[in-house]
Amino acid sequence: MPLNLWAFTAVTVPLVATPGASTAVVLRNAVAGGTRAGLATAVGANAGSICYGLLTAFGVSVVLQRWPMVWVALRIGGTAYLAWLGLRSLMRARTSMAPAASTDVATSPPRLARSAREGFVTNVLNPSLATFYLVILPDFIPRGAPFAASAMTLTAIHVALAITWHMAWAAAGGTLAATLGRPRPRRILEAVSGIALLGLAVKLAI
Repeated sequence: MPLNLWAFTAVTVPLVATPGASTAVVLRNAVAGGTRAGLATAVGANAGSICYGLLTAFGVSVVLQRWPMVWVALRIGGTAYLAWLGLRSLMRARTSMAPAASTDVATSPPRLARSAREGFVTNVLNPSLATFYLVILPDFIPRGAPFAASAMTLTAIHVALAITWHMAWAAAGGTLAATLGRPRPRRILEAVSGIALLGLAVKLAI
């Protein structure tokens, strides 16, 4: 039986379009470091999704579903990481130390590498994403279909949708960074980003 790609896409689109942890981090980094920083974050976040796709494709999902403590660890780690990012944004807003998007520092390789790392860690520690890949995605693979190839096909669809969505947010954040480059508006944006990330951490915790 062939994969029902349309059904999977219909389920995936609203999940991707609902702003979550990865979207918040992409927007935050784009506001702080410009569009390139947001795009680097998007690449890192979707690399995390590909990792989960590989785990699912090679049967690790079955093993992880039998270990409830894995989900607890993901929830704790994801909550702590989002809270740390949120607090860091609030500290930048308070001290006015957020770098301008037009500076060389904002688009330097170390900054881009850090943005990509933040995106990757955010998705890897996101229990909602783990549930999507390890529990929901396998349900769309019919019996008798080549499991690994099917899982990677569905992963490619999800990543294509997600990175397109993230790129749009990166462009929006970069536009805000370029338009609102003065210290006061930037402090406000950092504060709003920090509060949003802390809110997501609380939501994840409960």
